[in-house]
Amino acid sequence: MNRLERIKFRFFVINLIKGLGLLAAILVAYRLMMDYINVQDISAIDYLEELSTAFVFIVFFCSEIIFGIIPPEFFMIWVLNQKGPALYPFYIIALSTISYFAGIMAFLFGKYLHETSLYSLMKKYVIGRYERKINAYGGVAVVIAALTPLPFSGTSAVIGAIGFPYKKYVLFGLSRFLRYGLYGYIIYLVTP
Repeated sequence: MNRLERIKFRFFVINLIKGLGLLAAILVAYRLMMDYINVQDISAIDYLEELSTAFVFIVFFCSEIIFGIIPPEFFMIWVLNQKGPALYPFYIIALSTISYFAGIMAFLFGKYLHETSLYSLMKKYVIGRYERKINAYGGVAVVIAALTPLPFSGTSAVIGAIGFPYKKYVLFGLSRFLRYGLYGYIIYLVTP
């Protein structure tokens, strides 16, 4: 393994560990809340139970487009609690599909941005130094962002802005489904 491959592998492992750590922290906090707090006394819980699935999916989509403001694990926990274990796999697939298409929209926005004067400024001051490397290793960047807590939409926008091929992006972006499947399964095992 050459030096560049070691750096990419180390970057991937570090971000994967961060992602699993974030997942563990969310699950521990959730478990403690369920064990030690009487959630029936919290009036906001009643409101959360009344939210429509369409509204939750719209909030999720907006969050995914705007750099993943709300961690997707919260939506997975909500789905499991509201829809039950029988429908949970269907909703995990739906959430991962929404996230994947939000990434594609961000990628296309980046492609559009490439043709604007704003991109010229970004290239001059931010992206220019890394453009060749991002173009050469863009697929790895997409996979790392898809599997770890790095902002998937933000990475997708940058990858699109530098002119990364659309077909390659769509292929590498499919790794987003792997993250949702794995995290969804872990949440299913841990949630009471």
